Amino acid sequence: MRDGHDGEDRDGLATMLRELLAQNLARDPDRRRLLRRPLRAVIEVPDAGVRASVQADGLGGVAVTACDDPGAVVRVRGGGMDVLELASVPLRGGLPDVLTREGRAVVRKIASGRIRVRGLLRHLGDVRRLTWLLSAR
Repeated sequence: MRDGHDGEDRDGLATMLRELLAQNLARDPDRRRLLRRPLRAVIEVPDAGVRASVQADGLGGVAVTACDDPGAVVRVRGGGMDVLELASVPLRGGLPDVLTREGRAVVRKIASGRIRVRGLLRHLGDVRRLTWLLSAR
């Protein structure tokens, strides 16, 4: 497949997410409880031509791969900086904290469509678990 990106570029998002998850789970072992239920999500950064699939098996294991998952119930799509911002925004209940400036900024991006979160209404619990898993806070 020739899309202007080499394999390392396509794997970059998955590698970054894998490392972020590992660091977050090491820093806060209580987050492992978030892996007790299956989770299938995809994070896409179209301007970089990359996407990564996050799959929790429900038994405490999680895998991040540089591919699409057609069965994912949660899909996050946005620009590279916007997706990174999701990992650093303060959370309240697993969602961006609207009581903070950063949280309101992310909510505005979601409301305007700059960041798209498919599954936000129908799979809110999965969105919240994904956000908690990826949150660096």
